[in-house]
Amino acid sequence: MNALLQIEGIAKSFPGVRALDGVTFDVNAGEICTIAGENGAGKSTLLAILGGSLTPDRGSITIDGVRREEYSPRRALADGIVIAQQEPAVVPQLTVAQNVTIGKSRAQRKQVPGAVDGVIADMNRMGFETTPSTPVSKLSPAERQALTIARAFAFGAKVIALDEPTTSMLEHNAAQVLERVREIVQERGVAVLFVSHKMPEVMRVSDSVVVLRDGKNAYRAEIAQTSEQEIVQKMVGRELLGFTREHPMKPDAAVRFEATDVRHPKHPAPLRLAVRAGEVVGIAGLVGSGRTELLRAIVRADHGSTGHIAIDGKPFRVVDPHTSRSAGIAFIPEERKRQGLVLQIPAYANIAMTADHQFNTVGPVVSKKREIDTATIQTQGMSLRPANVRLNARQFSGGNQQKLVIAKWTWRGASVYLFDEPTKGVDVGGRVEIYRLIDRLASEGHSIVVVSSDLPEVISLSDRVLVMRAGRFVGSFEGDDINEQTLVASAMGVAEGQK
Repeated sequence: MNALLQIEGIAKSFPGVRALDGVTFDVNAGEICTIAGENGAGKSTLLAILGGSLTPDRGSITIDGVRREEYSPRRALADGIVIAQQEPAVVPQLTVAQNVTIGKSRAQRKQVPGAVDGVIADMNRMGFETTPSTPVSKLSPAERQALTIARAFAFGAKVIALDEPTTSMLEHNAAQVLERVREIVQERGVAVLFVSHKMPEVMRVSDSVVVLRDGKNAYRAEIAQTSEQEIVQKMVGRELLGFTREHPMKPDAAVRFEATDVRHPKHPAPLRLAVRAGEVVGIAGLVGSGRTELLRAIVRADHGSTGHIAIDGKPFRVVDPHTSRSAGIAFIPEERKRQGLVLQIPAYANIAMTADHQFNTVGPVVSKKREIDTATIQTQGMSLRPANVRLNARQFSGGNQQKLVIAKWTWRGASVYLFDEPTKGVDVGGRVEIYRLIDRLASEGHSIVVVSSDLPEVISLSDRVLVMRAGRFVGSFEGDDINEQTLVASAMGVAEGQK
């Protein structure tokens, strides 16, 4: 079988970093090949080269028998290469149809009616019903990802890279989406590069897997001839066991954080949330159930949110994120690149963004040395890679960017930590590091709330799990009742938990 995509000896270096070193593999028509590896292994650099936004130092890419001579996004599109990024590249102010056709050539625009109809049909078969005239601003994060995936297969693409395509989806949504992706690949004979840190997805959808470690080929296998454990071991160079909290909450712990009569404009029903010192409360629910809105209402991130906040019995008047920060509430948002970091400035400056005047010397003059020293100390226990806080935030991988967002708050000594999808787009090794950090924060007596679409994550981290549906709490589970069956049943309305 002739390879549709051939990657031969690709190498790429940046100042002080060798991102790729001789990566070689090929992908056939009708094949889904997973590119696995820890954050920083070189996956993003490889996709950037494939998509034409980076030029390799050496090596070559051949598509359908034609070796690429020019590296540019325009050339990649002409070659039939589409990169569906982890963060959906959509314009919220435009409709679904307009987002499908934006940026297309004159020749491609002749295919517009069929392409739009095809995208809508694929989204419907993925379980997301929409129309061409629906504004993208009204789509949920999961629906935007489904649009990004369906759009990637339009206009006759030959090679599609799907980078963390289901990070905003619950398991049953993701399963339906990936089932449709498999059907499309077989029907149209395209080649797919699949990047995901969700190993069950990798095993379900892939035909083969290529593991990168430190920018090099570390492993290649047919998916039927390998296992999750083998892939993870090749990714991290060591065996990873399941995570178990070392510091569960003390039974006699007192309530430290309380939010009452919390309302968000999208979900006006009042909510109450109480979290004890050292407790990790997980919040589960289907996409659109109101989990993220609850956290954003607590910190007043969205106009029109209301509620009352008390920490250690002391009421705080929270009217905006600034007063929320002053009260001692840390918010780690789901969209770290847009809401948690300024990618164009150094890591130390990002970490210092939560400061009031702590780094000032005389008047408004800020001490860069204090910022760097504080950032260095805060990230030493987080295994930040590269361990250089002078690098711009955009130079770090997704998992390490998440550590920077967390470090923004740990140096302030916040009392309450609100995590929204804390390991979205983070590799298996990085996930364990973040889990340990959450466990450590809980052991220090902080109140922790974790919103996550990853049920195993919620189950392994939480002392107690609350389930939301339609903007309300519909179930509360502890101990042995915290399992996938009970949480899914409650979220879908099959069974109610005890409030």
